[in-house]
Amino acid sequence: MKLIKNQSRNLLTQGVLINILGMAVGSILLTNISINQVHASCAAPYGNLDFEQQPSSYWLTEGRAGFDINKGYSFRGQNNAWIRNVSDWNAIRQQVRLKPNSNYTLEAYVRTSANVTDGYFGVRDTQQKVWSELKFGSLPQYTKLTLQFRTGNASTYNIFTGFWALGQDSWVQVDNYSLKGPSPSCPQ
Repeated sequence: MKLIKNQSRNLLTQGVLINILGMAVGSILLTNISINQVHASCAAPYGNLDFEQQPSSYWLTEGRAGFDINKGYSFRGQNNAWIRNVSDWNAIRQQVRLKPNSNYTLEAYVRTSANVTDGYFGVRDTQQKVWSELKFGSLPQYTKLTLQFRTGNASTYNIFTGFWALGQDSWVQVDNYSLKGPSPSCPQ
């Protein structure tokens, strides 16, 4: 009988220890979830970089530009931006908040008609003055463009893609922007 009591006590002790251990692990996991939720509030303040949300109020057009919806012209997903004209400057842009004096990488997938020779991908300040840009020409297949830049003291910039049409029908298609760098609202 004494042996059965000792075994019962041992099982009870093991059960209590397992419950305590389970609660401790659960508390740690719940604490980590809360920490992750706090970090999520520092998400980058950019919108619709892949053009899947329509209408796309984050993006502004310059000249003749718009969005292809479910037309099969996208690099990935259902939608993309287009820029097309015979003359003048034509572009898309989005105003973004960035952390001052910080490094960023801007990427997008771009393809063009064969006659594009004067395309630009980059960042402008709030007065639309070029801050940093990459020139491109004819890109018959979607090609990833990458631009690394450093912000100045300002916190608002415009990301853009555009081209100068040179007297004949020309087009640019853009999809899947990516902007990597510190969020302006997150502590260091």
